[in-house]
Amino acid sequence: MRLRLFSIDIDIRTLADYLILKSQGMQGLSRDLKWLYSYVEPHLVRQLKPNQFILLTKKGGISYGVFPEVSWHKKEQEDILKVLGIKREFTEPIQEGIFKGTFKTVGDKEHREILRLYIEGNMSMSKIANKLERSPRTIQLHIQNHNKAVQRKGFCASCRRVNGEHHNILADRQF
Repeated sequence: MRLRLFSIDIDIRTLADYLILKSQGMQGLSRDLKWLYSYVEPHLVRQLKPNQFILLTKKGGISYGVFPEVSWHKKEQEDILKVLGIKREFTEPIQEGIFKGTFKTVGDKEHREILRLYIEGNMSMSKIANKLERSPRTIQLHIQNHNKAVQRKGFCASCRRVNGEHHNILADRQF
């Protein structure tokens, strides 16, 4: 990316003590800096390597410099996360139940509780509905949706988001 000298606000330019120029490529220097070609070879300005620069000072000094490579700097194609030991984990936020005026939706934690009571507690859907103050139809739909998700994807996203131990188990009760 190339930034023109006058695209920087005049207030900032007057405060700056140094102007660092990197490789200018085919475009070369802007019109306001063409005078620099009388001091620096044009091909040098066009072909500076990534670690090279030209420095202009507020008092008129001109210099050519090279940044030494520091040992801790990221190398090209280097997996910086691996080098630093950072492990990425992609998780979805837990969905909470939302009050919709006449009813409240079932959030992930309540969904997990429905499955826990159904599988571990061996409770009927109507008993779960009474305990959680929900309709039996709501309980039935959540159990059916859980089973469909496990059959289709191998896990239930609602259970997984809250680390439910039944996230990959069909909600079948053994009698």
